[in-house]
Parts: sequence; structure tokens; C-alpha cells
Amino acid sequence: MPSLLNHPATKHAVWNFMSYSIWTLWNKKIFSDFGGLPLLSTALQMGVVTLIVMAVQAATGQGRGEKASEEVLYKLLVPLSVVRSCDLGLANLALSAMSVAGQQILKSTIPVWVCVLSVVYLRRKVSAMQALIVLVIVCGTAMATVGDPDVTGTTFGIVCMLFSCFCRAGKCVINTTLLQGLPTGGTQQPKLHKLTLLRYEAPMSGCIIMVGCLCFELPHLIQLAMAFGFTWPTIARFASATLVNGALMFLNQVTYLAIVEHTSPVASQALMNIKMIFLILFSTLFYPLHLSVVNGLGMALAGIGAAMYSIYSDSPPKKSSEVAI
Repeated sequence: MPSLLNHPATKHAVWNFMSYSIWTLWNKKIFSDFGGLPLLSTALQMGVVTLIVMAVQAATGQGRGEKASEEVLYKLLVPLSVVRSCDLGLANLALSAMSVAGQQILKSTIPVWVCVLSVVYLRRKVSAMQALIVLVIVCGTAMATVGDPDVTGTTFGIVCMLFSCFCRAGKCVINTTLLQGLPTGGTQQPKLHKLTLLRYEAPMSGCIIMVGCLCFELPHLIQLAMAFGFTWPTIARFASATLVNGALMFLNQVTYLAIVEHTSPVASQALMNIKMIFLILFSTLFYPLHLSVVNGLGMALAGIGAAMYSIYSDSPPKKSSEVAI
């Protein structure tokens, strides 16, 4: 596996795995300590990400001054912000209603949705081997979600998570289009630097999520204020937790975009499946979790399928006309 180990995306994957795991568990703690409010917390974290991106661009010059055309802004960046805000908002709503393990197991279906969108939107072909490997991932997911209620979570959490998965698949395909300069609608798009993409997308996503917060969480926020009051120490604790998780979100997003920049949509999401299994195992150090033998075999099968796809995608297609997804 030398080609996989030396792949440009591999070093970014290590940082992505760690930052994502800590970010997710820290979110779980924030929701528990501060009475829920996942949408408010996510919107504020997006604001922190925006400030960090601007500071990094000012300090390093990477992507500084780069601007997206109006066509790219309205046809790609705005839809990207919509699907990402829905992905984050629904995922954090699901996280408040189900276990970390249950959330990550459902996320393992994302490569299937990415595969479908790659065929429909990017017009890419699917080989028999690719379809077989995706089927392995699906079978592993089905096995992993059987049984223990600690894993499956509530109906509300599962529905939110499934919608979040579809939005994340759309986010992956649009990110690939922007970072790799893929043609859309017959028009070749210029490549965007990952920091420039994040500078546009993070504040728009944060504003959309904040609208959702005002619609769904404002009554709960008022109720918490009337019941417990907001003292300065509580506000300081919430602000510091938000700053830390905003920084973790920035690291997670930059490394994720670096992975997308060097891989195909399905290959990047197959790699993300390995990250999900890592998080499930990592979360057992902090939260009580009951995994059956079937759940364990399912996670192993999904992980093997993800690894097979990552290795298979590194090999060149047999025909010049076949494009790997």
C-alpha cells in the first residue's frame, strides 16, 4: 500500500480524524452542559471559523484577494452553504437525540449518496467493482445499525441524521467541483483555494443556521434564561467552549477540503467512513456504549469496504473513457 500511504490526502486525514473526533465529543458536552441549543452553538462556531480563516489568509497570504465570480457564487457557493448548513444543523440536532455511535453509523451511508450524485450531477461512470465495494459498505452499515437502542437512537435523531447525510453528499460533490475546477453545465470552472472557499461558505452557512436557531431554539433559550439566568461565569464558559470548538471546526474543515482536493468524491467519503469508525471507538473512552457482535462485524465490514475503495481508486481505469468516482 505504498501509494496509499504516500498519498497527499493521507497526512491531512490523520489531522482530520483527530480534530473531528474531539470536535464531535466536545459538541456533545456543550449540548449537555448548556441545555441543548445545538443550532446556536453551531452558528457561533461558524463565526469563529470565519474569523480564523480571515486571520490565516492575512498572515500567510494563501488565497488572499481571490474572488469568486458571480456565476460561481450563485450557482455553487450559495447552494453549498445551504446544504452545509442543513448538514451541520441536522447533524447537531441528531447528536442531541442519539448517541455518537448511532450518528456515525448512519453517516456510513454517505458514500452511497455521493455515488448517486456523482453519476447524476458530475456524469461519472460507475464500474462493477465500484458498485460491489459500495454494496459492501451498505451491507456493513445495515449490520451495524441492527439491535442496540444506544446505537440506533430515537426516531427523530435518525430522521435528522439521514437528511444530514444526503446534504453532506451534496456538499462533497460541490466542494469537489470548486476545488478541482470541474465543469458544470458545460462550463469549465476555475479552481478555488480551500481557504477562499471557506471564507465565502462559513459566514453564509452560519447566517442560515442562525435563522434556524431563531425559528426553533429562541423559545428554549428564553425559557433557560428565565429558569436559570445567564451569569457572567456561565457566559464566559459558553464563549470559551465555543471558541475552542470553532478552532477545532476550522482544523477539521481545512483538512477535509485538502482531502477532497486530492481525491474523487466517493473516495474521500470512503475515507471519511474510516474516520467514523475511529470516532465510534474513540467515543467509548468517554461515553458508555453497548455494541453487539453484529454491530462490530458491521463496522468492520464497512471499514473494509471503505479501505477497498480507497485502494481501488488509486489504480488507473482500464479504459481511457472510464472516469473513476
